Amino acid sequence: MIKRLCFALCVLILLGCSKKLSSNQVIGNWWSIEVDSTYSELYVNEHEWVVNHESYGPIKYEYILTNDSLFISDSRKGRMRNWEVVHNSKSTLVIRSNKEERKLYRLRLSPTYFEVIDDSLAFENFEEEFIRRYLDKSKKIEKCF
Repeated sequence: MIKRLCFALCVLILLGCSKKLSSNQVIGNWWSIEVDSTYSELYVNEHEWVVNHESYGPIKYEYILTNDSLFISDSRKGRMRNWEVVHNSKSTLVIRSNKEERKLYRLRLSPTYFEVIDDSLAFENFEEEFIRRYLDKSKKIEKCF
């Protein structure tokens, strides 16, 4: 409870007068290539930011989008990561922290992560499709080197 209150208080303190961005502009499915050249996917709804990586599977985070600032909270570790939304369009989302910049690309999925999470068989099929996308992108990355 205290962590959530501190998280909300930090967000309120960091509110600025910058360009406002609606949370539904980041909602959706995204893919990116990590700094170590590995493929990952992100699934975003109104409250959750889920990172899916081949090595460790989907991990859920809470997030708040305020103006052009994105606050992603890891309640398990008691940490919060602050990102600035640098660019947002229908096909790309670029976010930057003080340590890195990530370019995310829109990913069309049907069904989505949030539609299958409560159905174990559908979720297993979803993860198999994720592995196929991961292998496909990995092959393309290898060809570049």
